[in-house]
Amino acid sequence: MYVSRAVESIRADPIAGESIGLVLETAPDAEPEAVADAAAAAGAAVDRHLQFDDLAVTVPQTAVEAVCAIDGLAAVQTTDAISITHEDASDEDVEFDG
Repeated sequence: MYVSRAVESIRADPIAGESIGLVLETAPDAEPEAVADAAAAAGAAVDRHLQFDDLAVTVPQTAVEAVCAIDGLAAVQTTDAISITHEDASDEDVEFDG
């Protein structure tokens, strides 16, 4: 399973009382609802279901280790890693409608 450098940093040195937004990328053979239930059991709040059966969650930094141990994950990264809200936020040629 891939864990981003930012998430690894939080796993190694979590800050008590602070939360982080994570994207949990489910493995192709995983059941998204089972992953969501396991995330909730690990202390995460499921904020929304994303494309490709991935999940956006908010989790206390002290529970990141438990979230990373969930079966059925292909990758864990911060929600900041996938946020592209305007053309200037990307290094790629992106055209936005509107």
